[in-house]
Amino acid sequence: MTLSPKDRDAWLTRWREGRTGFHLDRVNPFLERNADRMLPAGGGRVLVPLCGKSLDLRWLVARGHDVVGVELAEQAVEELYRDLGRTASISERGAFRSWKSDRLEILVGDIFELDSAATGAFHGIWDRAALIALRPDDRARYAPHILDFLCPGGQMLLCTIDYDQSKMDGPPFSVPACEVNAYFDNVLPLEKLEEKDVTDGNPRFGESGLSRVLEELWLVG
Repeated sequence: MTLSPKDRDAWLTRWREGRTGFHLDRVNPFLERNADRMLPAGGGRVLVPLCGKSLDLRWLVARGHDVVGVELAEQAVEELYRDLGRTASISERGAFRSWKSDRLEILVGDIFELDSAATGAFHGIWDRAALIALRPDDRARYAPHILDFLCPGGQMLLCTIDYDQSKMDGPPFSVPACEVNAYFDNVLPLEKLEEKDVTDGNPRFGESGLSRVLEELWLVG
């Protein structure tokens, strides 16, 4: 089962219209501080679902990791490689279009069509914006799906945000700790590593009347 046509269209429209406030103009501080908790020191394979044109991708490559991102909007991938100043080798790979250069590959397509038998396993998964971009029904099937890509002993760093969902509709959606526990705690070890109040970090939060938005970082595995 893939993303609904409504959600696919909404995501592609966001990129087309430049409504990408979720894109950070720096490497994510949570990742900088905790990447070594997720990935082997000598370099490993890392999967970045719904990666956009994140600066985290180049940061992970620079640290010696082989990085595979998955992104629905090819426009984001075009912008990523333009910003990197690199030329990608483009090929068809099953249901996906692969943009590849050196240790970075971006697969353009629907995350739910990704097959672990085709990609192989990963030492780590960095989910900064995937789970919180999905509606509840999709989150419930995304959680077991994404864990299929972890190799034995692999770990995932997961970012979530927690706010009063009645005051603002996502994305990003509120995914409170109880929901994170329901998805992962009975499957793999789960630990909350950090939390930060980000209420002032996005004008939309204030405009929606939110008094508290908490960003949380979890280690799964």
